[in-house]
Amino acid sequence: MFKHGLAASIAAFTLIGAAPLINAAPITVTDTYIGADGGTHGDVVGDDSKFDISSMDIEQNGAQFDFTVNTKFSGQAGIYSQYTVDGAGIGYGDLFLASEWTPEGTAPYENDDASTGTDWTWGLVLSDRFNNNGGSVSLFQLPGSNASTTILSDQLMDGSTGAQWRYGQEVLVNAGADATESGAVSPFGDVGTWSLAADQLNISVNLGLTDIPNGDSLAFHWGMTCANDVIEGEVDLKKVPEPGTIGLAALALTGMFFMRRRSSKS
Repeated sequence: MFKHGLAASIAAFTLIGAAPLINAAPITVTDTYIGADGGTHGDVVGDDSKFDISSMDIEQNGAQFDFTVNTKFSGQAGIYSQYTVDGAGIGYGDLFLASEWTPEGTAPYENDDASTGTDWTWGLVLSDRFNNNGGSVSLFQLPGSNASTTILSDQLMDGSTGAQWRYGQEVLVNAGADATESGAVSPFGDVGTWSLAADQLNISVNLGLTDIPNGDSLAFHWGMTCANDVIEGEVDLKKVPEPGTIGLAALALTGMFFMRRRSSKS
């Protein structure tokens, strides 16, 4: 009788073990992206101590994703208000995502901008981006092109002041009525939070409403609203277990339970 229970236990273990593994260890992506800037700027436009992005850590646990941008801009929101169109200063940009990365050229991608590079399909919009207290993160689907779904660094900075910034970079989701009513972007509601630590911007979200967790790769793009530094790249993902695989594991466990009950009655 004991042998039947052991066999069921082994079967259950085999099925559960066969499920795809979920990547729970952070992947670190070093900033090798410059992007088009219309000038001779290097990796950072302006002051490195305020704008430098060194890397991003991405951690996946099923549909839960934690993005940590390692940047000197942490805690700097609101600076240089005199150089911005609305006087709000420079804030934390939105995080753009896609399943495939198609940048213009090769590293350091000096010809890549919103018109030449990847068309982003999802946007994570940070609330209260011009303060340093953290906030919520909402999800938008971006079925249109970057021209209709994004706001560029150029639209937020005031060139008449003599300010310098990286040109043509997508920094915000166009969540205005013109974009939502036309269907260029579609809001999905809050999916997580953002917060700050020393030299870090942390974005923690659940992407279960998207096609991303079941994809093979994840492309990303982030910069502050002036885009004086930008990090962009791609990582490989581990797929979330299919519902059928989970069901088989549950069925095996149920079989083990009934075999043990039969063994006990015998």
